[in-house]
Amino acid sequence: MSFSAVDMEEESGAAAAAAAEEIRRLPAEVNWEMLDKSRFFVLGAALFSGVSAALYPAVVVKTHLQVAPPPAAATATAAAILRRDGPRGFYRGFGASLAGTVPARALYMAALEATKSSVGSAAVRLGVSEPAASAAASAAAGISAAVAAQVVWTPWTSSASG
Repeated sequence: MSFSAVDMEEESGAAAAAAAEEIRRLPAEVNWEMLDKSRFFVLGAALFSGVSAALYPAVVVKTHLQVAPPPAAATATAAAILRRDGPRGFYRGFGASLAGTVPARALYMAALEATKSSVGSAAVRLGVSEPAASAAASAAAGISAAVAAQVVWTPWTSSASG
């Protein structure tokens, strides 16, 4: 096997051509019917949980600041949490939070994608222009997704705080 510059250029050129061909085969738009739902929900939950884990320490500090008597600095509050509870203190309540947010997020995404696909297709069949149909579908999808998520999220947060 040779590691010459010519061989490496040929390999990178072939890889770029293969990637370009793969991109050309992808559909211009992905709709709800095309998605593998099990992968969609599993990967979505995993990615959402990762983002939630990254942001949760800031949420804990914010919550402490909201109940602390003024003036409290965020850095002083974070230092106090770290001294009192160690790094685990920044994740107190994280499991309970995920138990409510993962199902709510799954409902949100399902409602968003299903509504967007249905409303968009129906609007185009009714003769609405593509940009207007897309705007209407996005608006309807946002509303239905927010309502669907609140069906889980509102009772969960109400029972968790009370």
